[in-house]
Amino acid sequence: MIAMILAGGTGTRLWPYSRSMTPKQFLNLGSTHESLFQETCSRLEPLVSPEKIYVVGSNEHVGELQQQMLQIHPDYSPEQLLIEPLSRNTAPAILLGVLQIPENQRQQPIVILASDHLIKAPENFISALKSAEPLASSGYIVTFGIRPDRPETGYGYIKAGEALEVGFKVADFVEKPDQVTAEAYLESTDYTWNASIFMATAETWLDEFRKHAPELLAAFEKNSTAGKDIADPENIREIYESIEAESIDYALLEKSKNVAVLPVEMEWSDLGSWESIYQVSEKNSQGNVLRGNVITHDTRNSLIFSSKKLVTSIGVDKLIIVETDDALLVCDLRRSQDVKKLVETLKKEDRHEYKFHTRVMRPWGSATTIQENNFYRIRILEIMPGKSISLQRHQQRSEHWVVLKGVADVQRGDEKVLLKENESAYIPIGIPHRLGNSQKNSLQIIEVQQGQYLGDEDIERL
Repeated sequence: MIAMILAGGTGTRLWPYSRSMTPKQFLNLGSTHESLFQETCSRLEPLVSPEKIYVVGSNEHVGELQQQMLQIHPDYSPEQLLIEPLSRNTAPAILLGVLQIPENQRQQPIVILASDHLIKAPENFISALKSAEPLASSGYIVTFGIRPDRPETGYGYIKAGEALEVGFKVADFVEKPDQVTAEAYLESTDYTWNASIFMATAETWLDEFRKHAPELLAAFEKNSTAGKDIADPENIREIYESIEAESIDYALLEKSKNVAVLPVEMEWSDLGSWESIYQVSEKNSQGNVLRGNVITHDTRNSLIFSSKKLVTSIGVDKLIIVETDDALLVCDLRRSQDVKKLVETLKKEDRHEYKFHTRVMRPWGSATTIQENNFYRIRILEIMPGKSISLQRHQQRSEHWVVLKGVADVQRGDEKVLLKENESAYIPIGIPHRLGNSQKNSLQIIEVQQGQYLGDEDIERL
């Protein structure tokens, strides 16, 4: 079996934990010390070997994806990490992944799943994948429907039709219902939640794209027939700039006659809101879900997370309180879906809290902002062994580096020097420079930026 993990989501409804540059799939929100993305990879181990796991992710998250995958699979091949230059929804993402499958493996079932879902009964998940293999091998696209345990209005539903040897043919895909309709679905045995987990062979996927989304397939095949490597970043960008965003449900599944549903009970949640995290989390005797540095008094039925500061509460009920280094969310538990609207406001106002945490992962390591205003920014840079920041220069700011730990390779104009602990280097405005780490241990630097503008637009990469 082959697996394809879709890891390009933004998770805006879990702000301020989830940011566009560090969305929820890279956070520890599940039942282990691993991120949701890492839990998804680990969950596949009984059936799928690492060399058959393909990951489709966003260009903004390359460093995070690489680091998190290597933590659990140190020998993971970078060729299996497929990067989308632009967000185009799930249909192009799946097609990009399917076209990477070698010709001699295109009759093997591919399970396609999101990177940011929680499954608390993984043994049932694995059992369901095994049960679906014969159906997928016979030409069906198998969907996995979650048996509902409440009248949920936030999920799409799948209606089961004719019974098959395993599961049912899909009669209909149903949009998110209102409360009354959701209650009727709960009473019926025909409806399950659409978990957006699919299984089919590469041959089946390509046949269905050819029937129902020929223009999308042609955009990808045009490059390959022209002798271009579809895995080349420039070719992928050219393709993505020529296509529209479209979900796999609209592009294929709602049109195909070869879709089956396999009902499953595996304690699944898409963790799409703070309320959903509250629902699936273990609660104390007052009905609270608490994490971090939290003290409560006369507080009930609330979710309170602290990243750093002491968070206290008195006499509250059904509240969400989430604290991070640079933001605080206070929200009625029943209105957690509206967090998305708040994030839209932050985006419109171009607030950095919408996009970044104070610690930002990069392909070379991480950068943690300690203090920032309109005139200077102080950061701790951690550069991993063998990595370096790109050669660059700035026209509106200078930089000063002080080595805290390790040995730094500094290029400043034509000069190259090694800086040891407690030594420093000054980078004037306009001077090309590069910071690297050729040692076997990580390098930690305090960086002070000063100038009229400190944003990324002042980075000229050479």
